[in-house]
Amino acid sequence: MTISSCAKEKEETSDDAAAASWCTEVSSCSATPSGSITGVDNDTFSGVFSVFHVYGDNGTSGFDNATDCVSNADALGDVNSTMTLPTGTNSIILNNAVTSSSSFAERIYTYSDTSCSTEITTVVFSYNLTVGDNVSGLTTSGDNPSTATEVTYTQSCLAIKASSDAGVTWLKTMFSDWSGFDPAVGTSYKCEATDTKYALWKYTPERTSWPGALVEETSSSAYPSDWSTSTDTMTFIP
Repeated sequence: MTISSCAKEKEETSDDAAAASWCTEVSSCSATPSGSITGVDNDTFSGVFSVFHVYGDNGTSGFDNATDCVSNADALGDVNSTMTLPTGTNSIILNNAVTSSSSFAERIYTYSDTSCSTEITTVVFSYNLTVGDNVSGLTTSGDNPSTATEVTYTQSCLAIKASSDAGVTWLKTMFSDWSGFDPAVGTSYKCEATDTKYALWKYTPERTSWPGALVEETSSSAYPSDWSTSTDTMTFIP
């Protein structure tokens, strides 16, 4: 089953940046939903998926699945505790988008208003995806599935932009390991990136009263051997 999305579509296509010592520039770093990924549990999916969609499906205040805008104070607090949002952030868009049959993008946008209109920062990690073998016999506690598919994804590029001084400060903290990193307000950068992750993916197609969902367990060194307490479940826009 193919899942389409009506979520806000954003794409980093323009690059205003002059050559920067900390950035090996690339010509494009797309974040626009396109295409379908096949082979995960012998199924096909497309569109935009996020850990927050389920709250929008349930009608929880502060989760707008029409735009993917999250302004719920508790959710912002949880995200802030794990990645420290820019000063003055009052809403975010945090999701993943299938961008081709072999790629997807992790998209992080922060805003100073509660309707995701006044942008503070843009961060897009674009990944090339390789679908591997199916595995079985996984622990089913916590409603986790007993089967999954091994996938590998490697960053192909990184797109970033700070629209304010607060955004620049946050990007400098987020990428503090980049020697000489000094982004300018209002300038878009598209840079090479090479980080690789290994994961278990389990896709559950859409069914009555429940959207399609992707369960994920990741590791930076090797395929995970089982699910953990930090396993993510991301749902699609129905």
